[in-house]
Amino acid sequence: MISIRVATRKDGYFIARLHQKYINKGFLSILGISFLNALYKYIATSKESFCIVAEESDKILGFVSMTENVSKLYKSFIKKNFAKIIIMLFPKILNVKILKKIYETLKYPSEKLPDLPDAELLSIVVDSNYQGKNISRLLFEALLYECDKRNIKSFKVVVGDNLARAKRFYEKMGGKKVNEIEVHKGEKSLIYVWKNL
Repeated sequence: MISIRVATRKDGYFIARLHQKYINKGFLSILGISFLNALYKYIATSKESFCIVAEESDKILGFVSMTENVSKLYKSFIKKNFAKIIIMLFPKILNVKILKKIYETLKYPSEKLPDLPDAELLSIVVDSNYQGKNISRLLFEALLYECDKRNIKSFKVVVGDNLARAKRFYEKMGGKKVNEIEVHKGEKSLIYVWKNL
């Protein structure tokens, strides 16, 4: 029996593993499992962010994460975990390419595009062994329910233009493509928005 629930701090590592395995072309994955674990633990305990998991027999099969404001999430996460982040990322931040991508990632939320909501769906992943069982849809519906509880009336998602399956899913879930952006230079992403939830 698959159950859907709001994630807790203890789920951080399992969520991080799913993220790293299935969003392996994304920038955050190259920062390592320790960084992702710290980030998802923070999201699970933050007042402005949340994560929802699908599980069966205590095994996490998938998750969706959301924040009310990406810029505030990153700033508060870094502020509260600065020393730990420097230690986790020390060898990586000596790499100019990675340092540039960190800068681009932190800069993106502050680049306001007109009429876009602050709230953002950050990631959604389902283990490949459980895909095709409507788990993504259940997670998305749980996300909408949690948004309603938190009075989040609209949100966006940024998805790589090359991710055809993800784009189809967001369109099926009612997302409207409203703009394009390059978070990282040379990598086009699309922005989908849900309004009047």
